Amino acid sequence: MLCGVLMGLLSAMPQVGDVAPDFTVKDLDGAELSLSKLVEKGPVVLAFFPKAFTPG
Repeated sequence: MLCGVLMGLLSAMPQVGDVAPDFTVKDLDGAELSLSKLVEKGPVVLAFFPKAFTPG
């Protein structure tokens, strides 16, 4: 069972070159930003940092 769950998670992980799904977040001032709106203005680079700002 656990192996199937892990395989499902791994297959859902994006690969280099995959198109990112659209998402919306709030900035520090509470204004909403969406990926699709940012892309309209020009190229966007997304960087993800596993466990950013966490100990260890």
